[in-house]
Amino acid sequence: MLTAVIRVGGSVEALAATFSVLIPAVADGFLGHAVVVDGIGKPDVERLADATGASYLRAGGAEGWHCGAAEARGDWLFLLEAGDVPQAHWAQAVERHLILAPDTPALIPLRGVAGSLRERAAMSFGPRRLRPGLIVPKGHALVGRLGSMPRRLSVKRERAEI
Repeated sequence: MLTAVIRVGGSVEALAATFSVLIPAVADGFLGHAVVVDGIGKPDVERLADATGASYLRAGGAEGWHCGAAEARGDWLFLLEAGDVPQAHWAQAVERHLILAPDTPALIPLRGVAGSLRERAAMSFGPRRLRPGLIVPKGHALVGRLGSMPRRLSVKRERAEI
C-alpha cells in the first residue's frame, strides 16, 4: 500500500490542490492513506486533513518526512509538498515502477526547465536526500536517506502557485 506524506508550509489552498489529484487514486484503491505534516499549525490545514481522512501531524523542516513516515500505514511513501500536482496517470506509472523495480526508489520530477534544473542541482548536493516527488520504501524515509539513486519516471508533477 502507498501512503502520501504531504508537507504543508502554509496554504490550505495548495493542500487542497494536491488532494484533488490524490483522491482518484484513493477511490481506485492504489493510495491507501495520507499523512499531512504541518510545519506552521494552521487550523484550516488540520480541518482539511480531517475532512479527507488523512492523519495530521505538527512537525517542521526536514524532520517532517521522518515524522510522516513513522505515522504512515503503507510500506511505500509518496513524498509531496502541498501544491504538488502530479500529472494524469501518475498512479499507473508508480504502480508499473513498483512491479518492475520493487527495490528502487522513484522520482516524479517537476515539469519544466526551471523545476528540473532545481531538482538536478539538489541531487548534486545530496543525491540520496529525501525530497518532494520521491516514491520511497518507508524504511528509507525513517532513516532519512535513499538506499540508491531514484529512477526518474515519465510522468511529471507541477507546483500550484496558490
